[in-house]
Amino acid sequence: MNVVVCLHAPPATAGGRALGHDDTHALAHALALTADLPSRGVTALLAGTAQETGPLHRALAAGATRAVRVGGDDFGAADFHTVGQVLAVAIRRLDADLVLTGARSDDDGLGAVPAAAARYLGIGYVAGVEEIALAGSGEVEVVVRGGGRKRRLRVKVPVVLSVVAGPPGGVVPPERTGKPADVDLLSLADPEATVVRRRTELIG
Repeated sequence: MNVVVCLHAPPATAGGRALGHDDTHALAHALALTADLPSRGVTALLAGTAQETGPLHRALAAGATRAVRVGGDDFGAADFHTVGQVLAVAIRRLDADLVLTGARSDDDGLGAVPAAAARYLGIGYVAGVEEIALAGSGEVEVVVRGGGRKRRLRVKVPVVLSVVAGPPGGVVPPERTGKPADVDLLSLADPEATVVRRRTELIG
């Protein structure tokens, strides 16, 4: 199982190093799921500039096997449709079975970006995830919170899970000054492969 964790670019005030609270939980879940399974890896994925790779370096320091930055447009100015499309293209190229992402981002915690990515991938999406466990071939079991209740669900992979809490004793990625070479660049410059478009183009 190939697990991809989508991280958010840090705010400018963080100096390019911050890793969001929910992103930390998502990474901790991914590492916990693959800890005893050496054949399964965790890829940290971020759409951003070369100056925004701090979260990727922290993911590598915590145990991620690969870090990938999606290069392209100025994603800080893009809406959630565009970012969702970009992530969907990258996730498809990385051949992910399970996609985890922190719930809170520039869309104020509405989960719009991961939902958009799942839509463009044509796979399932589950929000409000607090617990994740492998449940046999091609399935994961999750605990979600919503409407003041908790529910336990079994879902098939591939699937996108939006994480709001972490596992007990979850990994807190340490600070690290990484090298640019540690992060792979995934370019969407190929006009036949990229789907990066502004929302006005999508609805126009």
